[in-house]
Amino acid sequence: MEFTVGGIEIGKRELIIIAAVFIILLIALASIAAVFVLPKFFKGNLESINQVALIKIEGPLAFRSSGYSILSPLLGVEDYMEMIDRARRDSTIKAVVLYVNSPGGSVAASEALYFAMERLAREKVVVAYVADYGTSGAYMAMLPAHKIVASNSSVTGAIGVYALVINYKGLLDKLGIEVYTFKSGKLKDVGSPFREMTEEDVKIYEEMVADFFEIFKTRVLKHRNIKSEEVFSGRPYTASKALKIGLIDEIGTYEDAVEEARRLAGLPEKTPIKELKPAKPRLLELLFGLSATGNIRVLPSQEVLAIWPPPTLALEP
Repeated sequence: MEFTVGGIEIGKRELIIIAAVFIILLIALASIAAVFVLPKFFKGNLESINQVALIKIEGPLAFRSSGYSILSPLLGVEDYMEMIDRARRDSTIKAVVLYVNSPGGSVAASEALYFAMERLAREKVVVAYVADYGTSGAYMAMLPAHKIVASNSSVTGAIGVYALVINYKGLLDKLGIEVYTFKSGKLKDVGSPFREMTEEDVKIYEEMVADFFEIFKTRVLKHRNIKSEEVFSGRPYTASKALKIGLIDEIGTYEDAVEEARRLAGLPEKTPIKELKPAKPRLLELLFGLSATGNIRVLPSQEVLAIWPPPTLALEP
């Protein structure tokens, strides 16, 4: 069987050879494209998809499920943990900037946030930025970050634990109110606000505080190269002093923290920032302090093992 092309007779064998050469050329061109062209194409597209996540942690740290009102944090640690987990699972997020402006909070809430941050830092670049306060429980939470940047006017440290028990006995006595407590053991109502604290009560609280403090101290030593034991006295530090003793890595701006996150993750300098936000609270929760479970938070009789310091500093002209 023969074909005539342009006056030239081509046999079946020649056609097979020409087709084979053509296929080989196509394969060669495809290989060259795969090696030199496609990687640049996909890299450009991936670079446009990659993001740096911004998660803001502001105010006292507490569990939202315990109830809150307009006088306490609107966001609970559950909200922050959900955002952290969302950033961890999102494959387009290559780095996270943790924007911190918090004095700390309860031991349990701070620890839960610490564990969430530790898991995130094992998988992605995390840079913490202290805007104003990054103390006590908030400092614990950001310990797993690969780098801590603090603003020049920020306060960090206050590493420690304290327990606060509000006692109403004197007031109740003046009002002629008596409270009867029926308990299964003599220590079941330890720290009760309706009676004077005993020496045994005091000893138990001191032991609890010491145990939680030891956990806190161990975590600080695990993540930071501390240059002074004074940091464990509980005192807060300005940024310049915090840098000298190893509590932070750098004094800088929020933009510096973002730039550092991009650098550590190997991202282009124009990689976009994506702020992660929690679900907005419902109107009734804002007005009446209703929790997700429907409980109403009134004034608690005692705040146990809060680890945030309450100082307020102001500069007036």
